[in-house]
Amino acid sequence: MIGTEKSIRDRVLSWDRGKIFFIQDFIDLGSQGSTRIALCNLVSDKMIYRLARGIYCFPEILNGKIVLPSDESIAYALAFKEKVRIIPYGDIAAYRLGLSGMRISSNTYLSDGAPRNIKLYNGHKIIFNHTSEVKMFGFLNETMMLVSNSIRYLGQEKLGKHQMNILRGHMRKVPDTEFSADIEIPPVWVQDILLELWNN
Repeated sequence: MIGTEKSIRDRVLSWDRGKIFFIQDFIDLGSQGSTRIALCNLVSDKMIYRLARGIYCFPEILNGKIVLPSDESIAYALAFKEKVRIIPYGDIAAYRLGLSGMRISSNTYLSDGAPRNIKLYNGHKIIFNHTSEVKMFGFLNETMMLVSNSIRYLGQEKLGKHQMNILRGHMRKVPDTEFSADIEIPPVWVQDILLELWNN
């Protein structure tokens, strides 16, 4: 056990601070049981932090304070590890565009992988909802993707003058060539709203 823990400690110390990692990253250093115990000990020593079951980080230190990664960073690290694509959807997309001032506790993403629901250390959740609409991952422009997904989430009936003005402001940042390519991706009713925002 001492050997496994030392090997894991040495590997973690070789990484840059801020790195998010998984129990599987130590599969070559010992059995799953010994690895779990070693990681538990390192968490107790406050060398590493447990973000969720099987997910850890070697935290950054800023002005003497521990800085843990954002929920979004954890979501993208998990997607990279599982070799799946994700895009923000629902309230998280609306929040990022300023359509909602509510604090987000459930970070919802569309994924081309298996559905996942992960409870984080801070009480928040990361939710991967599987979609078979692979074209949803084809946006060239992130703003177009966020605006499109926010419209789909909110629905036409919830898009008042205030929301439309916010979206219109974001759309002004989209280059013509990327708008022309991305406008074909969302459903027709969303395309109509995007065209209205673009032309007015």
